[in-house]
Amino acid sequence: MVSEGNSLILQQRVIQPDPATLNCREITLRLSADCRHLVLTRYTEHYGPALVRWIERSHTVSVTELFRWLVANGETDVIKADSEQLP
Repeated sequence: MVSEGNSLILQQRVIQPDPATLNCREITLRLSADCRHLVLTRYTEHYGPALVRWIERSHTVSVTELFRWLVANGETDVIKADSEQLP
């Protein structure tokens, strides 16, 4: 599986549906080298008697656009602290 040193592993799973087959899956989240994009990568491997195959899909979003979307669409939680007057 493709594990990069600075990636956050969101999911790592190995499944053996039958004695002759093995499926591996890893989903990671990381910042791009320039720290301007967030990259979600899904990597899958399939091992079977007649074939071995793997596929990697990456999805990239601008960190700036992600935060703009979060502020516009996320739920707002306000915490208020009242200051006490000092003597």
